[in-house]
Amino acid sequence: MKLKVHDQALLLLTCIAAVLSANAAAAKGLNPTHLPRDAKWVVHVDFEAITDSQLLQKAKQKNPIITNVVNRYLQDRYGVDPTRGLFSLTMFSRDYREFTGTAILQADYDAQKVKQQLQKAKQHRTTPWNDYTLHTVTLSTEGNPKHNSLGDETVTLVLYDKNTLLIGSSIDNAKAGVKLLAGNSQSLQGKDSPLLTERATTAWIYGAAVDLKELQQHGVAMPVLVQHEKITWAFGKQDEGQLFEHAGLVARSEAVAKKMHSFLKGVVAYETLWAEGSKPMIALMKNVKVSRDGKTVRFQWQGPTDQTVAALDAAYTRINTWKPLLLKHKTMPYDGKKK
Repeated sequence: MKLKVHDQALLLLTCIAAVLSANAAAAKGLNPTHLPRDAKWVVHVDFEAITDSQLLQKAKQKNPIITNVVNRYLQDRYGVDPTRGLFSLTMFSRDYREFTGTAILQADYDAQKVKQQLQKAKQHRTTPWNDYTLHTVTLSTEGNPKHNSLGDETVTLVLYDKNTLLIGSSIDNAKAGVKLLAGNSQSLQGKDSPLLTERATTAWIYGAAVDLKELQQHGVAMPVLVQHEKITWAFGKQDEGQLFEHAGLVARSEAVAKKMHSFLKGVVAYETLWAEGSKPMIALMKNVKVSRDGKTVRFQWQGPTDQTVAALDAAYTRINTWKPLLLKHKTMPYDGKKK
């Protein structure tokens, strides 16, 4: 899926704002009823849980100007108050083609403002269907010769209810999404799906993909992924209060799994070297584990929130020490002589 939403469409701007500055109370974990039985991949973001965390408070302290600008923009343009109105985002698709898929955004939004912005969009048109109005807009593809030659792409948005916006890559996908939300289509609820792990409904951010070999059929250059059958990734907070990250990769052969295991072990070794001199970073790296069982490779860590925040703060401080060197190099005039 590749939903290229430009200024008039809502999705990507809303997502960026949520990651930076949302602030709400109750969690909105992944809902299996929002996923079709034949989904190939899913990404879910629980904005409420993320934005109530110490991690985001640290990000807000580092970027107060960006936070305030995005807050005002979304409030004025779309009637979404990112300080309390963004709940969750679920994206999925039944295949790996470009410009296909569906996004379900749950937010406390102003329907009138959303409609006003849609009416200003390129080639806005509406389609009455059942009890809903499907709003279709054309996305700009200027500067992309590949897509200009094929014609502009469109997305269809449905104001499903006062807290749910549905965006489909086509009218048919939007209709299928509405049926799914209404419970009139087969979903993953109660199913033993390879897309869902035990962390799927509780993680702050969750992603999964299956049948990755199909990527080869759509011109997507992802040689590492196509050598795997399935990949899952989860990040969040456990009941005991510790943050966690867990990734699982099921390779198409043990040979591939062994190579991926070696690669991840190398990444951990490098990060451990980079942590030298920082107690919080060293403590965090000690919690990282990489393991392999046949064709399955797992990467995971967990640790107290305070420890993670301290490690991220230490990393941020280290990166800041490079800025004077980078700026000096950038501003030094080139005299045409080899150094």
